[in-house]
Amino acid sequence: MTEAEPGDEYEQVLGSLTAFTATQKELARAFARSARLHTTDADAIVLIIEAEQRGRPLTPARLAERVGLSPGATSILLGRLEKAGHVERVREDSDRRVVTLRSTTTINAAADAFFEPLHLQLGQALGEFTTEQLALIIRAADNLRTTMETYLRDCESTPND
Repeated sequence: MTEAEPGDEYEQVLGSLTAFTATQKELARAFARSARLHTTDADAIVLIIEAEQRGRPLTPARLAERVGLSPGATSILLGRLEKAGHVERVREDSDRRVVTLRSTTTINAAADAFFEPLHLQLGQALGEFTTEQLALIIRAADNLRTTMETYLRDCESTPND
């Protein structure tokens, strides 16, 4: 198998993925509007729920990194989300200094109501592909993600002149 060379197919794949990402961002804004949240608040909630689903709840510091806010701004955001009943700060580790973030059943119900119909439609859209084709899509997406993560780390470690 040869490496992909920049060309029509290469540009089409990257263009499709760029459009997919833009649509995901618009979807996040639509969820924010449906839940009557600021987009940053909705982004934080989605990140908290996704981390919980992976079995690795976020800490406030990790959330700050993921949403691109300072620790102080993240604390204000979390205060807003707690006051609205969307998020709880929990000390569930044996080290009581460690705080993890948990979503509430109320915001989970709102997220499920918004995203579940889409989840079903996406499942139908992927249903036309074979197991082997899906494995190839996963491999390609993972390779692209890994490449971008490496690039980001390199950018962050390179001092600005």
